[in-house]
Amino acid sequence: MNAIRTLVNCQSLKVTGNMRSPRGFFAALVLLFAIPISLLCQTAFGIEFEITFHFLLALSSGLIALAVFDFKLPAWITWLGSVSAGTVATIFLLQGVSLLIPSDALFTLAYQVLGGPLESTLVDGLMLWFIALLLRGSQGKTRLFGVAALSIFGCFELYRYGLAFIGAEPAGILKLTILLPFIWLLLESKKKLVAGR
Repeated sequence: MNAIRTLVNCQSLKVTGNMRSPRGFFAALVLLFAIPISLLCQTAFGIEFEITFHFLLALSSGLIALAVFDFKLPAWITWLGSVSAGTVATIFLLQGVSLLIPSDALFTLAYQVLGGPLESTLVDGLMLWFIALLLRGSQGKTRLFGVAALSIFGCFELYRYGLAFIGAEPAGILKLTILLPFIWLLLESKKKLVAGR
């Protein structure tokens, strides 16, 4: 029995043991598959898309709040990333719960008080952590991809803020640019550990 347990533990280490950040890898995977999983749950089980989607976003954000400590960045930016991601996880969790429990007060808190500008500001705080990771903790081809991903997302954010200034919103498909930094996080997390990093 111990031999089987040892074999199982060794197999799981082969998958994630050499990764720079298994939590970052799985956080990115959850986020990237959140839309297909939510659609599948809606189609197969009749669960409202928004409910599943918000719970998956909460899980992904919570994993990122922990994963930021896997990357050796200065403490202040690590804590900014962790607090931003953790707070966003809490907001997404409340939004998911507010869809399950019919309560006007909970819905108002989750979507109008905490969601919107506060949620957007916290995502921007997380993006500052991504930029710090790009500048201080990335190299090679993944760094080039990170520059492209964060540049495209940054341009979208500027465009979104400009439209908000005139009272408009960007096309929904453009919101998918937020996936680019997480594709980069997936690649950055998957890198093998290097001594001293």
